[in-house]
Amino acid sequence: PRQLMHPILQRRIKTKDGVRTIAGLGSWEGWVSSYEYHTCIRLGYKFDIIRGYRFAKQNIFKEYVEKLYNIRMNYPKSDPMNLIAKLLMNSLYGKFGMKSESNCVEIFNSRNRLDVESLQNLQRNHAELIQDIIRVGNHFIISTNKKHYQYNEKEDIYHGLDVNVAIASTVTAFARCIMSGVKNNPEIKVYYTDTDSIITNKPLKNSLVGNLLGQFKLECVIDKAVFLAPKVYGLITESGEQIIKIKGLTKDAVKDISFNELLNLLKRDKNIQ
Repeated sequence: PRQLMHPILQRRIKTKDGVRTIAGLGSWEGWVSSYEYHTCIRLGYKFDIIRGYRFAKQNIFKEYVEKLYNIRMNYPKSDPMNLIAKLLMNSLYGKFGMKSESNCVEIFNSRNRLDVESLQNLQRNHAELIQDIIRVGNHFIISTNKKHYQYNEKEDIYHGLDVNVAIASTVTAFARCIMSGVKNNPEIKVYYTDTDSIITNKPLKNSLVGNLLGQFKLECVIDKAVFLAPKVYGLITESGEQIIKIKGLTKDAVKDISFNELLNLLKRDKNIQ
């Protein structure tokens, strides 16, 4: 539907600056999760189904995620346990969406008999996977590409990655559907949104806000804001606090940039060195 303010179906396109992910309007061909399919139908999308895959359905991460979330709730943000639990939760689904190949770097000690045997085995049986060999003193640093490695029954070792596109795509599809429920609400005006955050002109429903797993949390009330690009924006809160976010810059570098400098970049040909 060309009138939709916040499209949710994403596609990757080639541009002069490389491959970009966009949520565009119009017509195209691509893969869509069934969860997004039903959400999109309600928003006015139309589909011609060409083919598809059917995956087994099961709630496989419930206990794992709930346990990690409880750890986060029991430790302050300054505690390493909070950070560890957060990283384990956030990286969970992404691991299943990795490319099914991996560069591996191993170090072998030429004075260690087991290391020497392992190195000889690698050179004898998997020479085509070796990308680089560097000698540093008594050690060999070997870089290999293990995309062809399989389960070795004799050694009881699996060389490879546990990749499952169905898991990764389903989790991200669920997330986009949840965010769409806020973005495409006619009663709410959205100024900026990210994968897990949103800035609006009014509070969300009480049922969406809280400390339960999956709920939003009110970070602040904003008095002024400027949004220049994804993950590049400046905020001034109701209490007068200045918040600057610039993807790719360190916290020390961001400290030297003011809200007014970002605001000035809305003018044509303006820049900050």
